[in-house]
Amino acid sequence: MAVIVTACGSDSTPTPSPAPSTPTRVQVAGIWTMTETRTGITGGECLEGALNSTIGTSFNDTLNITQNGAALTAVTTAQTSGVSCNWTGTADTDRFVLNLTSCQANANQINLRCANGNMRDLRVASSGINLVINANGTYAGTKADTYTVVVAGSLTQVGTMSFNENVTMTK
Repeated sequence: MAVIVTACGSDSTPTPSPAPSTPTRVQVAGIWTMTETRTGITGGECLEGALNSTIGTSFNDTLNITQNGAALTAVTTAQTSGVSCNWTGTADTDRFVLNLTSCQANANQINLRCANGNMRDLRVASSGINLVINANGTYAGTKADTYTVVVAGSLTQVGTMSFNENVTMTK
């Protein structure tokens, strides 16, 4: 005796689940004005305290960003001195991060006098910028710069000095 089994239900192909959507990244390509306001200074060997008068001061950079998906490259140019630095970073859904890759040699601060009369140079070691988008399309965040403190005119390291800034960025 043969048993015939038939399937019940529809002959239609199941509807595939939608593919997960790719997150929309902030689009930051273009030329921006970045305003930095110094909020603190730490370290500095014999320079400690010598630059505290710069806390609260603001200065502007022009920031030219190129974007390819999440990958960012940027060039900052200080509006007061013309010093340029190169950056790489990553864009996310509501923020982006830039890390310093190189600066012109004149980004270093040379022949700074300590309270004891010794002379020191500050040489750029690292820097990072972390900015979050605001509701109005501007960005706000922080920047941290670290310098190597060396005996003036030499490469003899005697300490480090860090600067912290609040940052805003507008087109």
